[in-house]
Amino acid sequence: MNLKLNILAAALALAFTLPAQALVTVQADRETPNIASPGDADDPAIWLHPTDASRSLVIAAVKNGGARVYDLAAGQVQVLSPFTVTSGTSRINNVDVQYGFRLYDGSRVDIAVGSDRGQDVFRVWKIDPNASLNPLTYISTANPTRAFVDKPDGSFNPVSQQNTAYGLALYRDMQADRMYVLATQRSQPRLAQFELVALPDGSVDTQWVRDWIFDSMVVGGTTHSLAGKQFEGMVVDQQTGVLYAGQEDVGIWRIDLKTGLADAAPFVLSTDYDATSPLTQDIEGLTLYYGRNGSGYLLASSQGDNTFAVFDRQSLAYLGSFEVGAQGAIDAVQHSDGADVLGLALPGYPFGLFVTQDGENDPEGGTNFKYVPWQHIAGPMGLTVDNLAYDPRSLAPVPEPGTWAMLLAGLGLLGVVARRRQA
Repeated sequence: MNLKLNILAAALALAFTLPAQALVTVQADRETPNIASPGDADDPAIWLHPTDASRSLVIAAVKNGGARVYDLAAGQVQVLSPFTVTSGTSRINNVDVQYGFRLYDGSRVDIAVGSDRGQDVFRVWKIDPNASLNPLTYISTANPTRAFVDKPDGSFNPVSQQNTAYGLALYRDMQADRMYVLATQRSQPRLAQFELVALPDGSVDTQWVRDWIFDSMVVGGTTHSLAGKQFEGMVVDQQTGVLYAGQEDVGIWRIDLKTGLADAAPFVLSTDYDATSPLTQDIEGLTLYYGRNGSGYLLASSQGDNTFAVFDRQSLAYLGSFEVGAQGAIDAVQHSDGADVLGLALPGYPFGLFVTQDGENDPEGGTNFKYVPWQHIAGPMGLTVDNLAYDPRSLAPVPEPGTWAMLLAGLGLLGVVARRRQA
């Protein structure tokens, strides 16, 4: 093993040799209205208004119920109904937001993108910062291109089998002025990258770029088959171009989107493979808190024990876990499917906001989303509170400290290489 891999292995081992904090219980201060069947809350994304932070929004997938838009008081602003389709159902599974997408005419818009698991397509909405009511407008092309027309073995993939677009994250390559969708394939150990394409009629479609298949790994000298083990929760570090992807039963992998190379194994495993792990399957929502000079935290939903694990963004060291407990009329968070965090000052949240899905909204019996002030998490866990460190509209490259540079240099040296579909 060469020097870079030795440094990488040592750094990853350190993540589990550092003493972990005791489980911290925090409380939400707001919750959105209950979502009853056929809706089912899943994945939220926080959108920052360009000029008036008080008008920022939380955009959320609610599966067979379509999507919802909420304000910072957790009030409902807009209902995005399920799409009318000729076969099967429309089911918005995950959602993410990005800033400054260039339309065909050269104008720029902020967008929200959702994975329609029922139809195996991506749904794109533009966000109007001047609209108080119904700020999202659908702008996908009339017949969106399917995401996964085949299975990993190359065989045809009928939509009816639901091996379809599932987890989703967006990546904005500022240097190239391109925007990408990263998506997982349901019931498969596969991720793929798609470019968002602006069309002459003002609509948007996607174009396949490449994929990665994680169908095996070696742990402790033993090869494990990962066939059928799907991914869902993902987040892209917008400053480094590294994708963090949670394989639900397995662990969290990293992929360098600049090179296409991936880790040889997850940097943290689930308890299925490592009894000391802070992650109990399913590994679900992933989100990043950005600090200065590349610092910050990766937060991961450990759905099996209703907690969230926190990792150092640079060293990947495990820093501790928290749960969102009950407070007054607001119940505890259980079985979280998705979460997002924004470290900027917002009205009512001067130190930042963490939003999570609650899989069991009691006593109503449905699902919803809980809002947690960042300082409620950071204070008892000894984490950074820095509401000026990161503006998602204006990204700057991260100055790479020596340790981080080595970690990124080791990424993918023994890992998965991206595949590009043959024409």
